[in-house]
Amino acid sequence: MKSARETLKAFYEGYQTRKLEEIDAFMTLFSQSEDVEMMGIGATEPGAYEWFKGFEAIKEIIISDWTYWGNVTFEVDNAHIYENGDMAFFTTYGTLTQNTDNSASMPFFKNQMKELLEKEEDASDQMFEAVHFGIRRLLEQRRGIGAEYKLVISGALVKEEIWRFIMLHWSMPVD
Repeated sequence: MKSARETLKAFYEGYQTRKLEEIDAFMTLFSQSEDVEMMGIGATEPGAYEWFKGFEAIKEIIISDWTYWGNVTFEVDNAHIYENGDMAFFTTYGTLTQNTDNSASMPFFKNQMKELLEKEEDASDQMFEAVHFGIRRLLEQRRGIGAEYKLVISGALVKEEIWRFIMLHWSMPVD
C-alpha cells in the first residue's frame, strides 16, 4: 500500500504536470466518500465560495486550478505527516507563482464579486468579503507575472485501498 507521503507526492506531481487528459487518474487520490471536501484559499464557510464538498466539485476546482491558477510548489519530503490507524494528517508549505496576466479575467472576477454580494447574509459581511476579494485580485494584477505568494496546505487522508484525501485545505497568509 502506498504511504500517505506517496499520495502527497502524487498530488504534487499532478499539480506540476497539469495534464487535463489524466484528471480521472489523478482523482483516484481522493476518497469518493460524500464527506470529502477541499477548501480553497478564499473559503470562509461550508457551501460558500471556495469550500467544495463532494468528489465532482473537487474535480471541477482542480481542473480550474490546472487551467487558470499559477505554478504551485510545496514541500513533500519535509511535510509533517502523522499517521494513526486508518487516518493520516499532514501540514506543509510552499508557494504559488503567478504565471499569467489576470487583466483579462477582471470581468470574471467582477461577476464573482457580484455573487458574493448576492448571498443572503449580513450586509456588512457581504461587503467585507467582496471588497477583500476585489482587493486581492487587484493586488495580483499589480504584482504581475512572477509574483510569489506563500501557501500553507493541510489535510487529512483516509486509508482505503490506498491513502486518499478526505479533506484538503489551501491557505495563504493575509497580505
